[in-house]
Amino acid sequence: MEEPIQSALTRETTYCPFKAPSRSLALSSGSPVELKRFEQRPGMSFVRATVSDALATAIDWPARSFLQIAFVARGSLLVLQGGEDEKSCQAGDWLLIKPAQVPLTFRPLEPTQLLWIGFDQQASQGLTGFSDTLSPKLIDSSTPHLSNHPSTGRLLSIALELAALEGDNTRERLLIESKSLEWLALILDQPVFSPCRAIAPLRDAREANALAAAARLMEQRYSEEHSIANLSRAVHLNEFKLKRGFKEHYGTTIFGYLRKVRMEKAREMLRSPNASVIETANAVGYSNPSHFARAFKQAFGINPSEAIAS
Repeated sequence: MEEPIQSALTRETTYCPFKAPSRSLALSSGSPVELKRFEQRPGMSFVRATVSDALATAIDWPARSFLQIAFVARGSLLVLQGGEDEKSCQAGDWLLIKPAQVPLTFRPLEPTQLLWIGFDQQASQGLTGFSDTLSPKLIDSSTPHLSNHPSTGRLLSIALELAALEGDNTRERLLIESKSLEWLALILDQPVFSPCRAIAPLRDAREANALAAAARLMEQRYSEEHSIANLSRAVHLNEFKLKRGFKEHYGTTIFGYLRKVRMEKAREMLRSPNASVIETANAVGYSNPSHFARAFKQAFGINPSEAIAS
């Protein structure tokens, strides 16, 4: 029977991606963990956590949801479950965590930023709709799980884009919702969830290593000009394979990736005290401030001057 139109129109909204995030400061053993929680779909939340210093002792893991998919956006840490299973995690790793009432702690080895999508038990069971081979132990309330995995390609690119979004305006909050769902879809194609439908690997390991080397080169030397010919020689991969592989693996062109890295670095610099738009433009490789301002506004929807910390 078709649902009455009036009922559908008056049904209460259960989530709102436009809503500003809630902020809190969790204290564990006297150590602060800054949390920013975004409302997502029913039973699902997206959270950013920041620890500003390395810690000498482990503290309680700040998430309490039934199942969590986390990403180490910055720093490194040790995660310990049940006093026995310890994982060493670096920036770029993603983690699959199910506490199942087992104590879970972590120790940041340096200033660290974490992102995670948390699910309640009902939402966790709903993930089987995405992956027909989801391991039953991931929805069993009595079985704990902790695993960490490296991110590559599009999976890493989307996670880094999420890490760069603060969610301080409606546009960014909508981007967080869309990108967190895209990231989740990529995660659900990973072998731990769906061993029969793992993401297709690159044509060979050497090509994958060359693409990763090209990305690192641009991330470390973002203020320099990088031609395709020079990158090709530096990573020992021909230009055709470099261009094709970058588009397939990172979801953007080589120059699009460089521009994204530059804009993220620029936004970080502009948040520093006494920041200057012109100095920042020069620092990230733009000799023309107007070109820099246009690229920055295209990336973040605001002018560079509006991003300067007050």
